[in-house]
Amino acid sequence: METSHYFRRHGFIILLLVMFLSSVSNLASKINGSFDARGTNSKGSPPRGKEYSFCGLNNPSEDGIIFAPKCDKGYCFSQIKFADYGQPTGSSCETLKRGNCGAPATLRLVKENCLGKERCRIYITDEMFGPTHCKGPVNFVFSAICKKT
Repeated sequence: METSHYFRRHGFIILLLVMFLSSVSNLASKINGSFDARGTNSKGSPPRGKEYSFCGLNNPSEDGIIFAPKCDKGYCFSQIKFADYGQPTGSSCETLKRGNCGAPATLRLVKENCLGKERCRIYITDEMFGPTHCKGPVNFVFSAICKKT
């Protein structure tokens, strides 16, 4: 493999990661004011207690993207409250609702990939979840509970 090809490919992955983290932080600030997508409060300290909410959004490109939610160390995903690949509605993590055109297998597949784990990886594509049948842009929204292990 040529060096320039290697750096071009990895540079693209880094760019996607930066764009993803930016979109998750942006949504988290809109959706849940007390915790961002990493589960830290607005002052940057880790959550206290036995569990905390985790909420994130991703706007996948045509080629898809890997969504890799992660609970803090010592916590794991104990409940997947919501997951939709389509056009979900709602103004906060607590009010999310599945849209009319989302891929029906999304919640089941996210539970299979994430429950009981500290972190999981989800490749956000029609091939993963099935077609969305949405007209216009689609989003992947994920809401879960991280519980102390």
